[in-house]
Formats: sequence, structure tokens, C-alpha cells
Amino acid sequence: MTLMRGALCGLLVWLWAGVAMGAAIDRQDLEAFVDGFVTARMEAHRVAGVTVAVVKDDELLLAKGFGSADLEAGRPVVADQTLFRPGSISKLFTWTAVMQLVEQGRLDLDADIRDILTDFPLATRYPAPITLRQLMAHTPGFEDTAMGHLFEDDPDAVLALRDYLRRHAPAQVREPGTWPAYSNYGVALAGLVVAEVSGMSWEAYAERHLLAPLGMRDSTFREPWGPQRKQAPMAPALRERVSEGYQWVEGAFRPGGFTFVGGIGPAGSLSTTATDMARFMRAHLNEGRLGDVQLLSPDTAREMQRTHYRVAPGQPGMAHGFIESEIAGYRAIGHGGGTVHFVSDLQLIPELELGVFISTNSNGGQALIRGLVEQLVRRYFPTEAPAAATAPDDPARYAGDYLSTRRPYTTVEALLNHDMASVHLDRDGRLVLSRRGRQVRLVPAPGEGHFRQADSHESLRFLADDSGAVTHLAVPEPIMVMERVGPLANPRWRLAFLGLAGGVFVVTLVVALVGRERPPAHRAVVRWAARLTLLAAGLWLVSMGLALAGVLPITQDVGLAFFDFPPPAFVAAQGVAMLAGAASLGALALLVPVLGEEGWSRSRRLRHVGVVVLLVLTLLTVWQFNGFVLMA
Repeated sequence: MTLMRGALCGLLVWLWAGVAMGAAIDRQDLEAFVDGFVTARMEAHRVAGVTVAVVKDDELLLAKGFGSADLEAGRPVVADQTLFRPGSISKLFTWTAVMQLVEQGRLDLDADIRDILTDFPLATRYPAPITLRQLMAHTPGFEDTAMGHLFEDDPDAVLALRDYLRRHAPAQVREPGTWPAYSNYGVALAGLVVAEVSGMSWEAYAERHLLAPLGMRDSTFREPWGPQRKQAPMAPALRERVSEGYQWVEGAFRPGGFTFVGGIGPAGSLSTTATDMARFMRAHLNEGRLGDVQLLSPDTAREMQRTHYRVAPGQPGMAHGFIESEIAGYRAIGHGGGTVHFVSDLQLIPELELGVFISTNSNGGQALIRGLVEQLVRRYFPTEAPAAATAPDDPARYAGDYLSTRRPYTTVEALLNHDMASVHLDRDGRLVLSRRGRQVRLVPAPGEGHFRQADSHESLRFLADDSGAVTHLAVPEPIMVMERVGPLANPRWRLAFLGLAGGVFVVTLVVALVGRERPPAHRAVVRWAARLTLLAAGLWLVSMGLALAGVLPITQDVGLAFFDFPPPAFVAAQGVAMLAGAASLGALALLVPVLGEEGWSRSRRLRHVGVVVLLVLTLLTVWQFNGFVLMA
């Protein structure tokens, strides 16, 4: 009897799920829901304008604009007229182009791209090939750098794709095909491959083989470049309809002007409307077809959406360019995007034949878009929450600090750009994750080292080596993995140490300047040792002050991290740091005479030794941050 009841319940759940997934969404109810979600968050998160598109069952259900595209001109956002800058969502077009050429037999996903780009010098640390399949999964082994070059605000400074890739090549810091690290550079390389094989520029290929066939007449990868670019710029008629980008600064919206991404265009230079993006989503949800246009064959479209790479079993993975996630119990594939001002998201749920695109023109948009797709899906296609599991025997083994593989390794950006996650136990012995300004409790899930975030149910998994020691944390974003680090490799502890060292140097100089006079040292070499130590401490303080003066404005205007980096004060800080480092080594070299100086008391000798050791540790810490690497 129990078995029959269980079977009957299962049948009812299956029938209900089938009805729910096949049910139509009421357009008026959908519009009311989206209106309420967006308008409430626009004011709360200081967003000037938003554009949204929702497609279902190969139909456009909703395309709507909110707020302003240009506050000064009073121009509203119109879904089928206003162009937004969706940033990295552009990458989905690049991968679609790659799959078109694979389908035609002109590209092999497993061939070494250096065999295609024969005249392009790609410096690598490892001899293993770099393939398009790896580029799609963000596993070519490159570090991630961005400051000072990813975006431009000067149309005459935008480099051609090949020139950009030559000048700003990142270091290869791990063997290809191992851990993932999101790579704009890798996607741009794939765009160069498309250009090389097709015999036309990336922008021209996208127009002829992607945008035009889909009827995306209000979309382009071109930008209003200066005359130095060989390609034609964005059409003036489109430029007039591009939304302004805004930052909320000191209680008001500050316009930011056009942000150029054309140097690395295949990774992020698209300008588009919500209705055009709806056409792109419909094509991918309909096995590559939109109306009479077959963008990809059904087999190729399905292959593009299949999971090809996972950091760990059961975790969201990578399709061919699509980033996999779990949204309200359903498998989703999509991509986010961000520029200096615009924040966007595109998510497809093939099982529901549902697609959602949202883009905002203000830097507060990240908080606005969070949760839209999940709330929409839960509203119209509810599912049960994932099953919980019993708590692990020893949750303390997972506690620690984890550093993202998506970071700079060899440039001074390492001082400023790092994604950290900290895991600790709360008072009740439960694990809590702290990351990006948020704290969330981790709920045990079935499987070794498997947890879900209590608020979003997103999956995380702790990974261990053969000895059982936890080494990595697989987060919901499969474009990176978090490496467990100790205090010496932790950027936060390094920065805290530099702050402590600065305080000690201040005290040292104050004591030397205002302290009571002491008998002079008997030997000149010891007097020089003392002077060199004070000089080094002073130089480190000057360097730290200049570095802060250069970095603090970036906290008020993120565009400075790209358009004006490194600032003059930061460059000066690096120069002074080199002098401070030389003086610190000089003080270390003169330490032996000090230890034998009879004219100094024992406590004075110990204080001197302590300061010298601190000077050298400061030098090593700055060295670990690549503080002496000058950026072009």
C-alpha cells in the first residue's frame, strides 16, 4: 500500500511538473511582476535605466525599458530603440561564431590555436597546446589582468584586436586544461582565430554571420572609434541611441561617457537592444533556429549547450562558452557582463524554453539584477528546495581562507585585485561563508564536502587532495576555483602587515626626532647603519602615502582603474619603493657591525635589529605583490 501511494504521488508530481513547464505565462502578470521588481530596486540601488526582455516557447513575452537613457536630455529607455552595453555577454556571440566554423569543418576545437595563428607570437610557459575547447572553458592557464588596459575612454587610444593581444598578453601561470580562471584575453584570442579563418575582421564576421541573419539590426560590435582604426566605426544612427552610463557619486548620477572595449572586442564590445537580444535567446533555445534562419544546426546547438567541463562532480560547469548554473532547481546556461557603468545578465533555461535578458546603465546594477531570474522562475515554475543532509563530522576542516584563481599573478594589480572567500564556524558550529561583502550560512548537502548557500541554495564543494587535506573550494561560478591559502599567501594579511609596519616606522622616526640625545656610536659604520635605517623607514612611509593617494580616488570612480591606471602618484610610489628597498638591504648589510657596537645598550641594539628585520619583511611583502613591476 505504501509503495502504491508513493508511486501515485510520484506520478502526480510528474504530471504537475509537466503542466507547469508547458504552461504559458500570463503577459500582464509577468509585466506587473517585472515592473515591481525593477522599479523598487532602481531607487534602492541608484540605477538610472534598465532594459529587460523575456522569451518563452519561441515567443517574445516582454520587452520593456525603465528609467532614463540620458538624464540631461530627458531620453527614456525604450526596449526596441535604446542600445545598452552588455559587456561579456558578447562572448556568447564569439563562441557561436566558433561553433559555426566548427560545423563547417574549418575549425577543430582540439587543435592548437598556434597552428592557426602562425604569425602571432603567443608566449607560453608550458609546452602543452592551447585549444579552443580550453578557451571556451577558461582553462588556457592565463592570469587575469584588467587595470589600465581592458577599457578605454579615448577613441584614439583604442587598439586593433591583434595589437591589443600583442601588447597586453598575460602570463601563463598554470598548465592548460587544469584549473579555470576567467580570461577575457582567451576569448579575444578565439575572436582572432575567427577573423583569421574567415578572412574578415571580427566586427564584419559578426555582422554578416550572426547579427544580420538573426535580424539584429540595432546591434553592433563596432564603436565610435577615432580615424586611426581601419574598420568603419559604429553608424551615427546607432550611436545616437546608445544609453549613457552612470555612476552614483556624492548623491548624484555622474555620466561616464562612452566606454570603449574594441581593443578586445570579441570579449565585450557589443551594443544592443533588449528586443535584439530576445532574438538571440530564441535562436539558442530553439536549437539554433529563428524563423527560417538556421544559425547553427540542431546537433551543433545541442553540443554547444552540453556540459563539457566541471571543476568537480555535481558542480555547475561550462558548456561551450555558456556558464552553467542552477536557478530555482533548474539547469540554466548563460553569461553575465559588466563594463565601467553597465551591468547585465542573460540566462537561458532550456528545460523551460525560457530566456531572460536584463541590462542596467549604472554601476549599482549588480545589486538590482541579482535574483530577478530566480524569483521569476520560482513564481511561474516552482520546485521543491534541494534536500539537506546531516552535518559533516568535522566542519572545522573546511574553515580557512580561499583565494580565486581569477586574479593577477605577475603584475602590481595583485596589490589591489583579489577575490577572497573566508569560511569560519559560527557560535553554533555551523559553517559561514564570507565573500564580496556578504555572509551566508552553508547548509550540508548530500556528498563529501558538499554544501549549499542557505539563501540561494547555490552549490559549493570543498575539494581535498589524496591525503584528505582540503585544498580548494569550488564556488557556483565555474569560471574560477578558490585556492586555500595560509597567512603568508593571503593578500589581506599582507596588507595588514604593511599597515602595521607603517605604524612602527612612524614611531621609529618620531622617537629618533624627538627622543632624548644618546651618546654617539664609536664607529662611523654604525652611525651610517642607524641613518640608513631611518632613511629606509622614511622612504617606505613616503611610498605607502603615495600609493594610497593614487588608489583612494579609484574607490570613488572605478573608471580610473582602467582609464588612468597607474596614476602618477602610484608610479611615484613604486619609484620610492625601489629606493626604500635598496636602503633596507643596505641596513641589513650593516647589521653585523651594529651587533658588536659597545656604545649602544642591549635594548637599543635589539630595537635596531627589529626595525631592520621589519624593513626587509616589508621589502619581501611588496615584492610578493609585484610592487616593483612597472606598468606601461
